[in-house]
Amino acid sequence: MLRIQLLFFAWLALAAAQDISTQEKRLLADNGTLSLQDGRIVGGWETRISYFPHQVSLQKGARHICGATILAPTIVLTAAHCLTSPNEPQLYVIRAGSNQWSSGGSYHRVRRIIRHEQFNLPTPMNNDIGLIQLQEPLTYSDNIKSIPIIAPMDNVPAQAQLFVSGWGSTSAQKMQTASSLHYTAVVQMDRQRCTQNYYSAATVTNTMFCAGSKSGQGDRDSCLGDSGGPLVTPVDGRFKLLGIVSWGLGCASAQFPGVYTYVPAYTNWLAQTVTTLT
Repeated sequence: MLRIQLLFFAWLALAAAQDISTQEKRLLADNGTLSLQDGRIVGGWETRISYFPHQVSLQKGARHICGATILAPTIVLTAAHCLTSPNEPQLYVIRAGSNQWSSGGSYHRVRRIIRHEQFNLPTPMNNDIGLIQLQEPLTYSDNIKSIPIIAPMDNVPAQAQLFVSGWGSTSAQKMQTASSLHYTAVVQMDRQRCTQNYYSAATVTNTMFCAGSKSGQGDRDSCLGDSGGPLVTPVDGRFKLLGIVSWGLGCASAQFPGVYTYVPAYTNWLAQTVTTLT
């Protein structure tokens, strides 16, 4: 098992083997002033795909339904709950390399979908993770790149700044897809408090984590339409994937922060699943 996991990390490193982009360097350099800006993911800012080239739009029936993350030229990661028709991959496409979910970049059809076999078990929204295999490989560019997953040896401080991006609603009151890519900055929230707050509504398992506004006021969050998308954090000067937008009660609530799938908990599952793709 350990050998499979190590080979998987080596495969991811090879798939994501490119220098950090100029745009990513600029974003990381500027993140200390983000709190001085205003805008509305909820409480976020419009951005360019070149800052988040690992982000893609997952679409069904010619409409954006979820975000997703590029792991390799033919492998995309998203939330299991976004994949409601796993046996009908022909219904899905992704758009990569564009600020707009509805135009630009490149359009790619799906070959195969694999949801975690224990999704929603033993509690609702548990194991909210799934893989998408594309029919043709992506062509990498400044706007289309894979991202590595946080590895066991990576140091992520408790209050590290985390970035979540997507085309989801920019308002907790007005639930509609944003036309342009947005992002916001959040931090991990206290697990015990988050679990207690959600106790009567749902279970926060040990493969999930909560993240929200550093101020604790609930003024920043992912929202409807951001599901399945990436939550990333800088490690040694470049972004790595930490979480998948999964669930929550409402958007931008101080009491109920966003809940994310903890991707490093699934490296064994990912490694084994990737070996089944031909």
